[in-house]
Amino acid sequence: RSEGRLGKCSAQTMATSSVNDIHTARFGNQPLEIAPLEFVRPLSDLCLRAASMHFEKRPTFAGVPEKYKDRLCTLIPTHIPLKDSAPLIDNEIYWKRCATDLFEYTLPAEHGHSWKQLFFEKTVETACEHYDPNKDTEHKHMEDLLADARDYVYKLKIRQFASHADIGFLFDTLPNLYSLSITFGSRNVGMKYERSIFGMKLADAECLSQQLPRTETLTTLVLNENILDDEKVRRLVVGLRDNMTITDLDLSHNKISDRGSRALCKCLGKDSVITRLSLCDNHIHSEGGKFLGRALQSNVSLADLNMRLNRLGEKGGCYIFEGLKSNNGLVSLNISGNGLGDGSGQGEAVRVFAAMLRVNATLKTVDMSSNSLGAEGGVVLRDSLEENSSLLQLDTRNNKIAPEVVMSIKELLLRNEETLKNKKTQPAKPAPKRQTEMEKM
Repeated sequence: RSEGRLGKCSAQTMATSSVNDIHTARFGNQPLEIAPLEFVRPLSDLCLRAASMHFEKRPTFAGVPEKYKDRLCTLIPTHIPLKDSAPLIDNEIYWKRCATDLFEYTLPAEHGHSWKQLFFEKTVETACEHYDPNKDTEHKHMEDLLADARDYVYKLKIRQFASHADIGFLFDTLPNLYSLSITFGSRNVGMKYERSIFGMKLADAECLSQQLPRTETLTTLVLNENILDDEKVRRLVVGLRDNMTITDLDLSHNKISDRGSRALCKCLGKDSVITRLSLCDNHIHSEGGKFLGRALQSNVSLADLNMRLNRLGEKGGCYIFEGLKSNNGLVSLNISGNGLGDGSGQGEAVRVFAAMLRVNATLKTVDMSSNSLGAEGGVVLRDSLEENSSLLQLDTRNNKIAPEVVMSIKELLLRNEETLKNKKTQPAKPAPKRQTEMEKM
């Protein structure tokens, strides 16, 4: 009996060992606790795995049923050449895998809520930031990349453009580009710091200026932190005057002074299409404010003007506010940190601003923080708001205005907001009924 039992146990052991060997050979060291039907994988899974393994040699979805395409896109290798994958694969699962494999920071909301657009835009940005046109291999790589990405790139944010190459190649090869943010120079140079490697050169401004009249899609141009001075701005204005697509122009954090401000005003005439202009953190004084004030008198397109952290002073502020008396387009104005007022409340700028509020009905948001309006200046603002029903936001922080006056200003702004809400909720009045000829008779 004992021999029979030993023989039976030996047979069971051999059978178990055989099953383990087969399982390991087929599935690797996966656990055995799987259902019998899952032990042998479906033929569809085996076919999808075989198709993904050979996709690089045979890049096609021909013959793959629609219900299996998403599954196949989770298996296809992400190193497929872009010339094959770009026109063939639109599945977001695949492009999400490609993007997360290459980039640490990925947010599709910043790229049209599309993983494919995100992948190509960030790939082109990275290539531009490390582009060296003097190397033949890099030049050929850039040409091939832009040819593959041309239909999927809509906006670029190039944080460093050290090569100072002619930027025309972006406009020539990217027909859908509507937003361009570019900073010339290098970043993270460490001990290799040289003053000359930072900022836009005159040649860069000239090249960009030549491209601006040609583009038919670009609506946003951001050139902040480029050490732009008056001469470079004058070169850019030549192209901006002949451009009819750019509506958002950001020249903040540069070195633009009064002459540059005067040149920019040539782009703010009656035919201007610019709706947002940011000149934040530049070197514009009262003379530059005078030119901007004159331009605002006739401009009808500009809706948002940011003059924060300049040097307008009392006179410059007066020029801006005088121009707004006859302006019917500007909705938002940021003039904080410009040295308005003298701290005593006797400044002229706050009084001109108050007079402007009494006649201007389009301005909705104003930031006057971090000036020196003083206690009396706050009272002047409060009194002017009593005669204004359109302003909804007014930032008066860091102006040495009495707390009770600040509270009164907030109450008046809330009154304006409630008035606007009531106007929106009121039913529209029916149009007067026209009498017919028969009724007249």
